Amino acid sequence: MFQDFSAAFEKYKDTFFVNLNNGTLGLCPSVVIDQQKAELGTFEHNTSTGYGAAWARLWALQERLGRFIKARPQDLFLRPNVTLALNEIIMGLQLPADSEILSTSFEYGAVVNILHFKARKDRLSVRFINADFMYDEISADEAVSKIVSQISDKTRVFVVSHVFTGNGLTMPLEKLATALRARDVLLVVDGAHAPGLLDLNFTNELKNVDYYAGNLHKWFMGPKGTAFGWVNPLFQDQMQPAYGSWTTEEKILPGMGAYCDHPFAARMLWSHSMSYASLYGLESCFDFWDQAGSEFIRTEIQKRMNYLEDGLNQFKIKSLKGRHSDIASSLLCYKVGSFPGIEFDGLFVRHSKPQLQVGLPRVPGWPVLRLTPHIHNTREELDSAISTLSKFV
Repeated sequence: MFQDFSAAFEKYKDTFFVNLNNGTLGLCPSVVIDQQKAELGTFEHNTSTGYGAAWARLWALQERLGRFIKARPQDLFLRPNVTLALNEIIMGLQLPADSEILSTSFEYGAVVNILHFKARKDRLSVRFINADFMYDEISADEAVSKIVSQISDKTRVFVVSHVFTGNGLTMPLEKLATALRARDVLLVVDGAHAPGLLDLNFTNELKNVDYYAGNLHKWFMGPKGTAFGWVNPLFQDQMQPAYGSWTTEEKILPGMGAYCDHPFAARMLWSHSMSYASLYGLESCFDFWDQAGSEFIRTEIQKRMNYLEDGLNQFKIKSLKGRHSDIASSLLCYKVGSFPGIEFDGLFVRHSKPQLQVGLPRVPGWPVLRLTPHIHNTREELDSAISTLSKFV
């Protein structure tokens, strides 16, 4: 039923517990960890040479990332995590005083704090719409219509997740972007969970999105500390980085290679002294996806999701929203109350054998238990999880 990927992870995976919290930080294939270690050693052998060679490799990474998400490399910038990428985007927005930032009640806490920080700094207002309607059996068009109906005369930007971290609901971005563009409202997307889980396409479905940021250390299985931002070419001239460095002035050093030909990518580049070992580890990660096939990996992830969901359904345990819906859930999320008597030690289900690790995201309304299996999970691990959770029904 499942392709067995155990060998690709066996060097570093701890098999003494069942990890179903890949939605926080995914496991890297062993070759990715090995490359990061090797890169640190190589860099220390000659730090000057290693630093000078960085720009060509970073540009090559942006090219590979562009191919993976079907985007131009010059529209991208790399950062350690999606929170930093969204800080660059949101704090860089040039909005008139007294403008309104609109968002939803489902957003990730750190992003909510960015919005409040931006509002205080620039004398803006922030409003959050109740997004509970997305739990209903509604169409993508109806969901977009409900969001658009909340736009006020002051609304200048809408900030929303692609996949909500607390319930897995997936926003119909193509329809939403078209509707907001027609109303002159900017769309900023928190795509923390999307890369690797969804097939992103910035030349087609997402071309009308204005700003997007995504993590590479979750479903993509990239090194911890890898993420990206994407900015629509229509708005790149308006965006400036949060920090000045070697590439933020008009005269770029000749040694910066291809960045010299792409002003936006150049000024968004982190060109200061640092180790790029984590980013270089993306090379092995891209190789892994290329060898296995991106569609095949996504299918294998979904098989595990479906197996878990169907297994729990046998015990009448229903997720917040299943996969058979126009506004479907890309993650498996349940009310903690669906498991009477369940207790946790941190993220581990208490007294589970083998220990079961889950996600416990914070969402309005009720505590949520989130299950996010990945390709390193075996059928035996999923059966163990179903057995553990069914005991609380």
